[in-house]
Amino acid sequence: MRKKVLVIGIDISQGSFHVCAKERADDGSIAIKGTHSFTNDNKGFIELLEWVSKRVRNNSSAHYIMEATGTYYENLAYFLHEKGQIVSVELANKLKYFAKSLNVKSKTDKIDSKTIAEIGIERELTEWKPMSIEFKEMRDLSREILSLKKEKARSQCQLHAMEHSHEKTTSVLKIKESQIAFYSKTIKDLEDELTKVVKKDPELKERIDKVTKIKGLGFITVVIILCETNGFGAFNNIRQVVSYAGLDVQLKESGNFKGKTRISKKGNARIRQGLYMPALSATMYNDKIKSLYERVNERNPGIKKKGVVAGMRKLLILMFVIWKKNTEYDQNYQWGK
Repeated sequence: MRKKVLVIGIDISQGSFHVCAKERADDGSIAIKGTHSFTNDNKGFIELLEWVSKRVRNNSSAHYIMEATGTYYENLAYFLHEKGQIVSVELANKLKYFAKSLNVKSKTDKIDSKTIAEIGIERELTEWKPMSIEFKEMRDLSREILSLKKEKARSQCQLHAMEHSHEKTTSVLKIKESQIAFYSKTIKDLEDELTKVVKKDPELKERIDKVTKIKGLGFITVVIILCETNGFGAFNNIRQVVSYAGLDVQLKESGNFKGKTRISKKGNARIRQGLYMPALSATMYNDKIKSLYERVNERNPGIKKKGVVAGMRKLLILMFVIWKKNTEYDQNYQWGK
């Protein structure tokens, strides 16, 4: 007799999560075995296991499926994994397009949990594996670096405005200069710490060094992208990676209306932040990226940012391919245009 699986769809937020349990019956129909809400804390996690145990029949198992929503899902995913449960964490865009295929137009926590359970019934999903201790430490450091760089850029803009304003207040200027100096030093200290963490793993460092051979991609950028994608572990193709980064192109046209093409930005903003400056550099010093940049700008005169975005996307694709294949970068390789 075939082992049945009780699929637990989980729609999770900061303070709570809503679950829906579904199971495929012997006649092929899908039955809902219950819905419930729990608090997003250890108490709620324990209650979830007790709730599910009452619905798992003999010769059955449970498969928990949730969306990669920021960091809100992490504690539950780690908890379930440590308890020996089967967990899948799916990308938001994948769940969104699946919901569209079901013609689901409403959006509530209860409806979303049902949709998430449905995808577990209909499709074979990859089992989630937790990020290694090293990768998690690297991710925490790289995210703080990105946050501080954003604050530093904001302070630099404020200082520039103050310096060009009428009758500047010296004490305020000094405070702003001190802030920028603090950000610069802290960023340097964190980058040094991040480098030390990577050096502890010679194999990881060797693979990262291969990727940094791409002109425009520095060590910190590569580590940021790897940490935000968990080493591209959840991605099977380039399209998935580009979509996850929010660098996929959207075009809206209807009848005589011709909309503008633009990136979706429905993805990981840290990847886009980490790639922007490297792409700018690559448009000047990487011949392949520079050529791409110029071709895009010829088609879109006066909108140079589109060329930079194309460079960001190409850098991400190159990194994905080299990392997955664990191969050396060949600058003479002929890309598809």
